[in-house]
Amino acid sequence: MNDVIGTILEAEARAEEIVRAGEQEAGRILAEGEAAAEQIAADAQARLLAEQESRLAAADDAALSRYMQICAEGAARAETLRASCEDMLPQAADMVVRKVFGE
Repeated sequence: MNDVIGTILEAEARAEEIVRAGEQEAGRILAEGEAAAEQIAADAQARLLAEQESRLAAADDAALSRYMQICAEGAARAETLRASCEDMLPQAADMVVRKVFGE
């Protein structure tokens, strides 16, 4: 009977040891999982910021390119208008002189 009680006590002690080891393992796994989740979130945040900076830079480049195109088109139109009015400059000068001097 003492052997049976001793075996039972031994089995209970081993069971408690297994439970403690399982709890420690579960805690370790949980801590590793939390650390991995935090790292994944930090990596995602870094990728998001890098993508945002890249898109903003691309948008700035596109806007500058369009601005330069609009300026070039405006300069070309102004030159065309100036050239088309060049022949009328003597007439305009005569008209101004007549208005100023009353002729």
